[in-house]
Amino acid sequence: MTAIPEEVLGLQVEVVRSMRRTAALHIVGSDLQVRVPEHLEDGRVAAILRQKRSWIRSKVAELQRVPPHRPRELVSGEAFPYLGRNYRLKVQEGHQVGVRLVGGYLRATVRPKEKGAQRQQRIQQYLQNWYCSRALEHLREKTNRYAQQIGVTPTGMSVRNFKSRWGSCNKKGHLVFNWNIIKAPHAIANYVVIHELCHLVHPNHSKGFWRLVGRHDGAYEEHKQWLKQQAASLLGHV
Repeated sequence: MTAIPEEVLGLQVEVVRSMRRTAALHIVGSDLQVRVPEHLEDGRVAAILRQKRSWIRSKVAELQRVPPHRPRELVSGEAFPYLGRNYRLKVQEGHQVGVRLVGGYLRATVRPKEKGAQRQQRIQQYLQNWYCSRALEHLREKTNRYAQQIGVTPTGMSVRNFKSRWGSCNKKGHLVFNWNIIKAPHAIANYVVIHELCHLVHPNHSKGFWRLVGRHDGAYEEHKQWLKQQAASLLGHV
């Protein structure tokens, strides 16, 4: 059996299997995501990648024209996105460590003894913890609200750090969202929640699925395109 390559033309390959009927390729961030039917053989997936090599090459060229993101320094003054707005980081010393949104600033408190690389590591950890907790809170509220509106009942909801996906819905009805989506505006996060909830009715990307999404998000095509364009910046931050 032909194995699926781990990378193609320098892009890491991620295969996402679901109840969909057809295969599709997407560039998410700097990764190549291959969305395929659940039982499609690895050899067929590898063949699709070979057939689409010229398309992949054109996408690689587009990515190379985009200026690379500067690595985070995690110091006071840096801006971090949250719900579509940028907030400046303020680093301070103290013993009640962590990150809080106070007075329009993200205040990161670290212990006085933590310096240099250790301080950066702590701030990164505290920021990620803060983002995850805020994502869980807001996405749970959105899931409950739109589930009632759509008329579905998910079995559960959680967040995690997907490499290139914004969400997933398994056969048991459990939804998982990428916590990075909380950096985007409310309308974008709403679209992702609606998208996954609609999979509880249509476990595919059929015309019926998109009609249902459109009934609950009239601007879903714009939101979908926004995510494609901004994926690298959202996934490239802490």
